[in-house]
Amino acid sequence: MATGLRMLLCVSLLCASLDAAAELLPDPTRPSIDLNSSGAGSAVGIAPVEEVSHGLQSIIISSQYRAAIINGETVSLGGKSGDSRLVEVRESSVVLQNAQGRRVLELFPKVNIKKNGAAQQVGAPQDNAIEQTSLPEKAVGGIK
Repeated sequence: MATGLRMLLCVSLLCASLDAAAELLPDPTRPSIDLNSSGAGSAVGIAPVEEVSHGLQSIIISSQYRAAIINGETVSLGGKSGDSRLVEVRESSVVLQNAQGRRVLELFPKVNIKKNGAAQQVGAPQDNAIEQTSLPEKAVGGIK
């Protein structure tokens, strides 16, 4: 009986040590901002969510409203962010103006879009276009 209890204790300690040695991986579906600011949702072993609060984060364009989320706050067209005024809202950038001049904030500053030279010419085939192949006059089964 005592050996059975020792065996059970050893197995349970082994299982507990394997669980403790497991690597904690970040959740790729977790939001990048902390929606629970009270801190009640924080659990042991989970790193706090990194709050993104710098630069241009989003652009909002509708038929009647233009705005941008800059440094975590929504700024309407004509509104102020710090000492700068939002003077222009584009699809992928915004323009801020202050006493020092104008500054363009890009939504995706590291993305460079290059157009294919053939695609810029009207009617010219693109390099990656699929070529049409001609079908034989009589297909298998006698269907034309």
